[in-house]
Amino acid sequence: MKSDCQKRKFLSMVIKDSSKENIQTIKTALTIIIVNWNNKKILKDCLESIYNTQINYCYEIIVVDNNSEDGSVELIKNKFVDVILIENNKNYGFSKANNQAIKIAKTEYILLLNNDTIITRNDCFSNMVRFMQENPRVGVLGCKLLYSDGTLQSLGGKYTSAWEIFKNQILFLKTLKRFSKNKKKDNILKKVDCVSGACLLTRREVFEKVGMFKEDYFMYGEDIEFCYRVHEAGWEIGVLTNESIVHLLGKSTEKNLTETLYYSINNDLKNIKLIHNDEWQVLLAKLFHLIGILMRAVLAIFRKDKKVTDYLKLFKKILTNGE
Repeated sequence: MKSDCQKRKFLSMVIKDSSKENIQTIKTALTIIIVNWNNKKILKDCLESIYNTQINYCYEIIVVDNNSEDGSVELIKNKFVDVILIENNKNYGFSKANNQAIKIAKTEYILLLNNDTIITRNDCFSNMVRFMQENPRVGVLGCKLLYSDGTLQSLGGKYTSAWEIFKNQILFLKTLKRFSKNKKKDNILKKVDCVSGACLLTRREVFEKVGMFKEDYFMYGEDIEFCYRVHEAGWEIGVLTNESIVHLLGKSTEKNLTETLYYSINNDLKNIKLIHNDEWQVLLAKLFHLIGILMRAVLAIFRKDKKVTDYLKLFKKILTNGE
């Protein structure tokens, strides 16, 4: 199902017509950016979920494909012809691919959306855009991320720190949070340090003031670093507590566990150095990560879906090459 705006090729019409009314309209429009790499099935599910839910704003969708070999590009060209497609000849990673799309986005509001997300609520994105229109000091906005069973996955987060890594990697508090109740709340902004890049809404003005994503973050951690710059520039960052999407955590990056976790951990350490400027905290965080990897290697013995050797390779890589 295509939006009325897409059927009329609304956005291109606005560019040709510089009337005051149309200039105002484009300021309320939304660009949805999705980065993809060899995930044809979940990309298809994500796009269909967008078209099957209601968005009361004119919007465009940009998919940046990082040299997929699974037919993802052909899927877009044949089934989703209204989607703007950027084809890369190599895997440029998450940050650079998003930046490519941001540069050609035609709207004031820009939403970064993971390809392993499913939109289940009508007007979710409309309500997020409307909230930002009504609250000009909010620079970055997210929503609740849910697991596929409806339990709470994320409600924003704190800056990376040695203490946060200790709680999540050694005490498994992040895992235990899954069993907490997903309480429904009114249209309330929960202020946080950072919002997950799985669903991150921001303004064109923010990119103009603080710059785009740092491309030395190939994957993971770029959302934290970006939110840090946004907060330092004076904007508020938060999560809209009454809106949610499903995030199939890890589905877009599960093909190579060692490489995926290496980027995640290394960028954790990079962000701690940036935000806290404390070498001792970086060393502690690295130690906690290494202990956590060994704990998970032991647990992997009893799990059919995990390999002990993957964790041991990761341990060696972080020990010798970590930030």
